[in-house]
Amino acid sequence: MGSPVRSMTLGEVAHVARAVWKGAPAYDRPFAGVATDTRGLSPGSVFVAIEGENFDGHRFVTDAFHGGAVAALVQHDRVDDLSNATADAAPPLLAVDDPLRALGRIARHYRRGFTGPVVGVTGSAGKTTAKEMIAAVLGCRFQVHKTPANENNELGVPRSVLGLTATHNAAVFELAARHVGDIAYLADVVRPTIGVLLNIGTAHLEVFKSVERVAKAKGELLDSIRDESCVAFVNVDDCVIARGAKRTKGRLLGFGLKREGHFSGEGLVLDQEGCGHFSLQHTSFPRTRFQLAIPGRHNVYNALAAIAVGVECGIPPAASAEVLANFSPVGMRSQFLRNRGIRVINDCYNANPESLRAAIDLLVDIEVEGRRVAIVGDMLELGAKTEELHQEAGRYMADRLDVLLTTGSASQALGEAARAQGMAKADALHFTSQDDLLDHARHLLTQGDTVLVKASRGVGLEYVAEGLLSDPN
Repeated sequence: MGSPVRSMTLGEVAHVARAVWKGAPAYDRPFAGVATDTRGLSPGSVFVAIEGENFDGHRFVTDAFHGGAVAALVQHDRVDDLSNATADAAPPLLAVDDPLRALGRIARHYRRGFTGPVVGVTGSAGKTTAKEMIAAVLGCRFQVHKTPANENNELGVPRSVLGLTATHNAAVFELAARHVGDIAYLADVVRPTIGVLLNIGTAHLEVFKSVERVAKAKGELLDSIRDESCVAFVNVDDCVIARGAKRTKGRLLGFGLKREGHFSGEGLVLDQEGCGHFSLQHTSFPRTRFQLAIPGRHNVYNALAAIAVGVECGIPPAASAEVLANFSPVGMRSQFLRNRGIRVINDCYNANPESLRAAIDLLVDIEVEGRRVAIVGDMLELGAKTEELHQEAGRYMADRLDVLLTTGSASQALGEAARAQGMAKADALHFTSQDDLLDHARHLLTQGDTVLVKASRGVGLEYVAEGLLSDPN
């Protein structure tokens, strides 16, 4: 790990975290980062005892000290028990009301030592791919730090911020929300100089209850763009975003395909693999042609966001075009794979109504030799609208597919809606087990067919995708 962007002592950490020091004073000891898991703890770290529904970090404080932790952030009401359980010479406990929020305060303070461009990305779908695209484009000019994997919540984002080092001169953070106020909190930690709002949809309706509340939550990123030195890039084709975009106090610029924006993709066509080819005209640069290596119309929007961020950071569209021409999809997101003449689109990382519709559109847009087949599992976290949104998806698919195979209780309603819309019963089948579905699909699919496999990550439908790509015994 490189040197930190801000040197801190344990005394400073305790002050920022609003902690009460319990134990032998070590105020002047250098702060060397945090750990929330003893398995990944580096000597010299401060261990943060996070408590969740299924785990309690306080149980591992002693292990953390044995592993080289120099202090532990713990809850006030756990101090007495922990003090009795650790040796007299054990490192100090830093007692706080909430270790998770204390971690956020430490990360926010640390972030102030970083002076490069900081990008915050949010939206109902496509955040991770957009984050990766933006980081790839910025890599033309910068040493980029980015959110690892999908560490995009109130635990992962502070850890990501604390991963910044003096070797980095740009950063891209993915911000997710499960409640109103989450993006506001994460943006306060990250303090983005560039905000990217991709789309507003029906993800996590189980929590948010309505699209309007989703919009309120995601739109909190715009509130974090506080003045004209910062910029917010928004998808101008998203009507919900367009209605609330003016809430930002910073510069507001748009990207899209349909409505006029500062970064408008023109003449979009999709090739045989579903990859977008389009051009972009910008007042400061000659017209530039883009040929993406990642499929889907929805990924054109992600690319436009990356191009826009690049221009803001001094990277011309021609340089972005070269990067994006070689950008590959992130694992289990619109991966095109082949086995025995069958093309499999593995899109099992996650699913909501918008991303499912986008995946179906991709299947329709690409050229296929044989049949268009979709294997669909449940979309999770849709709350009271679960059945309604699955039925709506089924009606949308009915005249766009040759075969629809479903699994999961909610997806049964999807298949029934497709049949009610006119899809033949023999072509829309439901399976109670993934093994039965896989066995049927293996016998059904023939050379030239293209099959989309799509579901929420919690369904584990990659089992079917992987089964189709392996040769049966």
